[in-house]
Amino acid sequence: MRKVLPAFLIFASLFNISCSSLRVGIELLFRELDGEGMIQNEPHVKAYLEAILLTPEKYNITAYSRKVFSPDVNTSTSIFHSFYVISSNEMPFFFTLSYSGTRKMPRSDGAWVINTNSDILSYISFWYGINEWGVQEIIVNNGINTEMTILNVIYRIDNNYRYFYRDHIKNIEFMENCITAIENSLVENY
Repeated sequence: MRKVLPAFLIFASLFNISCSSLRVGIELLFRELDGEGMIQNEPHVKAYLEAILLTPEKYNITAYSRKVFSPDVNTSTSIFHSFYVISSNEMPFFFTLSYSGTRKMPRSDGAWVINTNSDILSYISFWYGINEWGVQEIIVNNGINTEMTILNVIYRIDNNYRYFYRDHIKNIEFMENCITAIENSLVENY
């Protein structure tokens, strides 16, 4: 920890990060990520998605991009995150779906998760117009095909895709990050 904190402080000073941003960044850097819990929960995520596949026409799926951390941390090209929002056409509810690394390392196990706090908070902020997280909808001309997109997510779960932070640069087979997982699983209506 002693070597990481000075490196982070130097990084923060080089990019003129404010004190509040620095505090949030340090908290995020050392916060315990329950990666094992995410892996153990992934079968439940899969079962939920398979239940939607019984009547996919009753659901709508949209995709979004946002800042990774919080409203307190300035954006740069390296700190974005993508997620889906799946809503019911018949009932007023929604849930978020995203792909995440399970350890704070460039390469780790990956897991699909539902309703992470940051996805929910950022989407609600976007929906009510505050948009502190810089959320933007990923525009798809003909809309997203719910059934095929969910089948792609389930395929990734079944084939144990791993998480690689820089996958958008290296494009390693069976490895994705939160952005490429959305890009590669999304299927446009035709």
